[in-house]
Amino acid sequence: MEYHVPSVALAMRVLKLLSRFKYRRCSLKEISDLLQANPTTCLRVLRTLAREDFVRFHPETKKYSLGPYLIPLGNRAMELNDAVALFLSELRRVANATEFTTVLIERLQDNHLIYIGSEEAPNDDVKISVSIGQQFSIGSVAFGRCFLAYDDEAAWRKLADDGLLREVQSPDDLEKLASRLQTIRNQGYEVSHGDFTPGISSFSAPIFDKKGNVEFVLACLAVTSQVTPSQAERAVNVLVETTRRLSEWNGWQAARRAIPDASENP
Repeated sequence: MEYHVPSVALAMRVLKLLSRFKYRRCSLKEISDLLQANPTTCLRVLRTLAREDFVRFHPETKKYSLGPYLIPLGNRAMELNDAVALFLSELRRVANATEFTTVLIERLQDNHLIYIGSEEAPNDDVKISVSIGQQFSIGSVAFGRCFLAYDDEAAWRKLADDGLLREVQSPDDLEKLASRLQTIRNQGYEVSHGDFTPGISSFSAPIFDKKGNVEFVLACLAVTSQVTPSQAERAVNVLVETTRRLSEWNGWQAARRAIPDASENP
């Protein structure tokens, strides 16, 4: 039986909304409108969250933002989650080995992705910085394909129908994407040179759980004009080796993946 407590669900939706950079400060009306919730109910939830320091009310602007208690709570959650702590500890090593900004991404239940960890490139003249907690649609970034590649075709069609796959505007587009996703699944990584964000290259590989589901994606980000073929190949090698090792630590068992030439622009 699936249990649903409306007030708790609304409280979680409020926190998720305020965690998005675009909506980091919102009034009661903005929150109730965005969440399509009753304003009175929304106010009660907000005041309860404020009493527990999960949100903060700013009297001068009449707006709400995330509260201070979420900072130690988030840090404590990472400390107590052995897998996440281990994966995050690898970011600096990968960033140093590849000389690219390295990020850890998780998939949310609403098919948005969220940055949960980041380590900037140590010697890169042009820094690529990301905001921890930033969210985006699974179909709006290249490394989203690393999650999609392990879904089935019905899930792709559902996401396309919901408008979450930016690159799919026709049945032919869906067929092309399906072919691309199958390639990613076969080779175990994704490389993109400006497919979604002009001038930005990304290299990504999945981290599996013990059931073979993609739990996280580890990715490297770089300015395309600064990426040499040897750097691209090294990034893929490092990512594939790291994600294979972390997946095995996570309980996943599979044969070592082949590593084709990553220097080509797909």
